[in-house]
Amino acid sequence: MLTEEFCRDLHRRMFNRTWNWAGQFRQSDKNIGCAWTQVPMRLGQLLDNTAYQLADNDNVVMLDEVAARFHHQLVLVHPFPNGNGRHSRQMTDALLTQATR
Repeated sequence: MLTEEFCRDLHRRMFNRTWNWAGQFRQSDKNIGCAWTQVPMRLGQLLDNTAYQLADNDNVVMLDEVAARFHHQLVLVHPFPNGNGRHSRQMTDALLTQATR
């Protein structure tokens, strides 16, 4: 689930009946989030870093801390024009569900 494709697809499935642009990254700057041109790169870094933290065999960072950091950073990237809070909570839920299987 730590892929750009899953991230965009989840947003699309959550909001496709609300907004026709659901699942598409924002194309303007907002008062929160990175510059819109950096969204794909910053999201990719976040997903890769989180995957690395989860795969770390030394368990340096506990799962709840990984999840909290992931949620916080996803909100900071703010990849979509709207629905980012709800989407980041759902992504974190998916992360925790997958990690505990």
